[in-house]
Amino acid sequence: MSVQPYFFFWGTGHHVKAMDDETEKRARVLWDYLCLRRPLEKSDVIIGLGCHDLRVAERSAQLFLDGWAPYLLFTGYLGKQTTGVWTRPEAEVFRDVALAMGVPEDRILLETAATNTGENIHFSYQTLRENGIPVKRLILVQQPFMERRVEATFLQQWPGPLEDTHCIITSPLIDMSSYPNPAVGTMKQLISNMLGAVERIRDYPNKGFQVKQEIPPEVLKAYYWLLHAGFSPQ
Repeated sequence: MSVQPYFFFWGTGHHVKAMDDETEKRARVLWDYLCLRRPLEKSDVIIGLGCHDLRVAERSAQLFLDGWAPYLLFTGYLGKQTTGVWTRPEAEVFRDVALAMGVPEDRILLETAATNTGENIHFSYQTLRENGIPVKRLILVQQPFMERRVEATFLQQWPGPLEDTHCIITSPLIDMSSYPNPAVGTMKQLISNMLGAVERIRDYPNKGFQVKQEIPPEVLKAYYWLLHAGFSPQ
């Protein structure tokens, strides 16, 4: 049964091209691998990891408003996708989103120095300790295709004892076909980002950045197919 193609923007957004079924099929293999879809549990803090996608801030704030944790921490200075685009740290921009949604200011913590996922983890731990907030359970929020990477990074980089800490990774509830928008980029860029995520999952354990994750054969097959189709990892 043929999949109905959807449309997305290439390049500047002035030209529209239909994604063919095979490209969508291969991209979805990566998406489904990278998205963990862990069930939520009541926790001590929600940590929104900075990025250029404000839906991460919205998801973090909504989880707080829904009562999943009594504190909300935003972490991030400026990274690859926000340097030169935003003039304030990602954490501050995310805080403004949360305040506009009704999160009380005294329940929001900020960490504004981190420039990568490892620093997000380390510096969040330090911020929580400095504010005297004991943490046994955490909810980390990032983009959907970053869930697996965030979990692997947390398990390697969290400074506290892992046997006493339970971490759940979540993200905005968005399907792959709905993810692209003018703020975060095109479907082509999403595929490039997913290819980059797979490469880091493969390579970063040897650098000490993440714990090792199994990459199933069907994921590697989709990864190489998309490379040969002309997509570049980011």
